[in-house]
Amino acid sequence: MNRQPRRGTIAAVVVASAAIAVPVGATAAPASVQSIGPVAMVATPSGLRPVVNEVLVRFAAGTPVRAQSGARSAVLDAAGAQPQGARAVEGLPGVWRVRVDESARPEAVARRLDARADVRWAVPAVPATLDTTPNDPLFPNLWGLSNTGQQVQAPTPFTGTAGFDLGTMGAWATTRGSADVPVAVVDSGVVLEHPDLAANLRTANDRNFVPDVHGELDPLAVADQLSHGTHVAGTIGAVGNNGLGVTGVNWTAGMTTVRACDFAGSCPGQLEAMAYAGPRSRVVNLSLGGPDDLQPSTDAIKANPNTLFVVAAGNDGTDNDVMPQDPCNVPLPNVLCVAALDASGGLASFSNYGATTVDVAAPGVNIQSTVPNFTTVYAPAVTSNGATPPRPVGWTQTPAAKWTFETLGGGLNYVELAQTPGAGIGLDDWVIEAPGTFTPVGRSCRMSAGIATSLDSTQNQAVALMYKTTSDPTWNVLPASVTAGDTQRYFTPWKVDLSEIAGQTGVALAVVVQSAQGADPVFVAILNPEVKCIVDQPTGGSYQFMSGTSMATPHVTGAAALLLAKNPDLTAVELKKALMSTAVPTPSLAGKVVTGGRVDVNAALASVPSPAAPAAPATPAASIRTALRLRVGSAIAVRPGGTRASVPVTCEQPSTAKCAVSVALRMRAGTEGGKRVRWVSLGTARVTLPGTWTGRVSVPLTREARGLLARFGRVRTTVIVASQAGAAQLAEVRQSTTLVRR
Repeated sequence: MNRQPRRGTIAAVVVASAAIAVPVGATAAPASVQSIGPVAMVATPSGLRPVVNEVLVRFAAGTPVRAQSGARSAVLDAAGAQPQGARAVEGLPGVWRVRVDESARPEAVARRLDARADVRWAVPAVPATLDTTPNDPLFPNLWGLSNTGQQVQAPTPFTGTAGFDLGTMGAWATTRGSADVPVAVVDSGVVLEHPDLAANLRTANDRNFVPDVHGELDPLAVADQLSHGTHVAGTIGAVGNNGLGVTGVNWTAGMTTVRACDFAGSCPGQLEAMAYAGPRSRVVNLSLGGPDDLQPSTDAIKANPNTLFVVAAGNDGTDNDVMPQDPCNVPLPNVLCVAALDASGGLASFSNYGATTVDVAAPGVNIQSTVPNFTTVYAPAVTSNGATPPRPVGWTQTPAAKWTFETLGGGLNYVELAQTPGAGIGLDDWVIEAPGTFTPVGRSCRMSAGIATSLDSTQNQAVALMYKTTSDPTWNVLPASVTAGDTQRYFTPWKVDLSEIAGQTGVALAVVVQSAQGADPVFVAILNPEVKCIVDQPTGGSYQFMSGTSMATPHVTGAAALLLAKNPDLTAVELKKALMSTAVPTPSLAGKVVTGGRVDVNAALASVPSPAAPAAPATPAASIRTALRLRVGSAIAVRPGGTRASVPVTCEQPSTAKCAVSVALRMRAGTEGGKRVRWVSLGTARVTLPGTWTGRVSVPLTREARGLLARFGRVRTTVIVASQAGAAQLAEVRQSTTLVRR
């Protein structure tokens, strides 16, 4: 009846989860629950930042008029733009507005064009009148992003000290994030339908590593049943400036959900999730950990040296230099460990620290972010009958009069069993049934309570939750609820998955305590039991305040993603160096973290260079030679359901050169009426190859390409491969082929 050991646990959300660290009978009240209900606040968006998917380009004068159209198309096509969508800018002769290919970055397309001798200039088409303050209605509560000393409307309102924030207001003048930066959220999952997150979630690589209560593993079951992962994702990348709820550090993001932790905060899939997320992401957020062996995590992280793993320090208030935490203490250059800071610049009372093992600090107290929309469907009252000893009103007991009513300091009521088993051989059971019944609504229902115990598993002592329904009036034990732990009579969270009762009516719940006869006395106390289920999100989404190093970590993950949005060529080591070397010295952190300071993303952004622009052409266009060869046959096979196509390419540059290659799959499609033809992008990949290279380039297929293959099985395609060596020798090769599903 013992619970299975868990490899890791989520770095506790110390305020919102109300993990009660108070012994039974103590006079102090437990930590207050810092949470709010769903916030349905719909605003009319104003000044929304549009998606930048165009470039403005001005070609050099001198091209013969009749050759201009063809030359322009060839140049734009090779650079990753869409010549068929080019529009002349009225009032500016020679200036064109051009859409870029799907998955291409406007900044990169503009740089390639600007480096050409036949182009005067090229820039991304970004609106010039953009306010960096988002219109999200809860933004004033996000002191971690902008701390002006404002009053934060938490359940208990508070004010901080101006300036103790992440520095995002200045950073947003440079970048507000990019969907092209892959970020993995390794956590309890994410509620994918949250209206403030959905646009920034990239679900193609989502993966679950947590078995259900029956031990079965559904790899696509990434939905959050705890709130933790959804909250973390919102801090990294809740959609900015959309008139809803909050904004993330990144207004635009590309987040993948990797579920490693269950509804109760245990993380059985931690190692697998880290190994899976590493090669698919540039930044991995790990708001989890515990006192565990470092070697497995070290191997998983070491296998992905160019991925930055941003890790929570932990919430025990202890020194990680003395008591190592996994994976915070993994000694690798691509691990960045984060402590939590409060709104007045102090190291949070719960935060772990370490002068040599914890790198930086970031906002982590009273952080508001996105959460699933839970509703309470059952919360049986615990009240006294006024007798001596007091008994809980309405709670049925077997045997009678064994459970008593008690009150914890602070006015919290609970039921308590303190009994000595009878003599003999066999088992004694004590049952207390909660009053009334309920019918669950929604999904992912769970029972949450506080539990305090003194049990000995060697004497068959354990406690469990039982249920019965209208259709089955026999009491059934929920196996996942069985625990034989000894909390030394301190209340700790007790969470039980109730998926067994899905679709049932007239559900009744009871607690059973069992012991071998002749054993030591048993003690069990149950505080505030309630059943919650997830229901549909309201129009404006649901939001909650939480605290923990778990909340500080996504601030830093978001900062790393902003740096990659500015310069995607930064290595993991360069990212870590930029975030640490620009940390702001903070008195409360001196001798507590490696840098002695908090992350300042604006300073970090200023410290990293923009991607180097290609050098000016060294030879005239007439000397351009072919540097590529396509070896595509009549067909390219794509497995059913496949998401990538493999294109054979040969780079014919000298062996000492590098070959920057763009591989595009396109399909000609007629417009309505058949009077015009447009190019439909089926996929684009950009790679840098060594000279004299022969091999295959894996091209990710667009959603449209996958849909066409699924429907027709064969898609006629033009493969366009362009190369650029030292920005001086530009070549292009085209060949017709067919994508075939087989």
